[in-house]
Amino acid sequence: MTPSVMTQGAFESVSTASTVNYRVLSPASSGRVEPLPLILHLHGAMSSAAFLETAKPIYDAAWAASTLPPAVVACASTPTLGGFYMDHPSGPAWEQLVGTEFPEYVAAQVSLSEVRAVIGFSMGGYGALKLAFRQPGRYRAVAALCPAIFPAETSDGVPEKNRGSILGELNIAMGDTPDRYADNCVQALLRRNHRDIIASATPLLLECGQNDEFGLHDGAMHLHRLLVELGVDHVWDSAPGLRHADAGAQRLEKALAFLGRSLD
Repeated sequence: MTPSVMTQGAFESVSTASTVNYRVLSPASSGRVEPLPLILHLHGAMSSAAFLETAKPIYDAAWAASTLPPAVVACASTPTLGGFYMDHPSGPAWEQLVGTEFPEYVAAQVSLSEVRAVIGFSMGGYGALKLAFRQPGRYRAVAALCPAIFPAETSDGVPEKNRGSILGELNIAMGDTPDRYADNCVQALLRRNHRDIIASATPLLLECGQNDEFGLHDGAMHLHRLLVELGVDHVWDSAPGLRHADAGAQRLEKALAFLGRSLD
């Protein structure tokens, strides 16, 4: 199979009042003319759209094996501090960027169908879940790998052991009032919209290594239990023995196969 085509560029974002770098990955052309689905790939903390270069061989393998149908994959660089895939009061709107402005920009460059999926790792997993739970039914499938979420639904409720590294900054950035915190909390969005989420029947993959050194398995388990409580169908993969970034290629491969079953 001919390798996929990677393009990169930058555009001036209204949502963030900044120049945003991006990568777009497309399967090699075979003379097709039909619009393709869009897969939003949200990178993790301390990373950028350049992550898609690392993921390219895994996408290529998935296309070669036909576990993922042809699609356009797009990744926008989003900062960690001051970003976190959040819309900040009187500041940049990074959730608006990745959820609306960036897809619209990509659609102006390449022919896209209305079908979308979203996948994210770590901070990107947090962003993917927020997008999916805020707009139930917008995405054909969702995959959240090691999402940066907490085992609590209030800032004060987050245990100290789950506030290590950059996670403490994330917890603060989510909001200094209960309403703002809830608007950035994956579990709170799930409670708010669970009936519409159930009605949408969007396939959801939630995955996290049991030995995640940042304690993210606690948050993923908390979300899994809430999904069960609220009756939201999902696939839960509590990866035994794995730390945060262990077996990254294999885990992404499985996630793409999950997306592929819904996009095909």
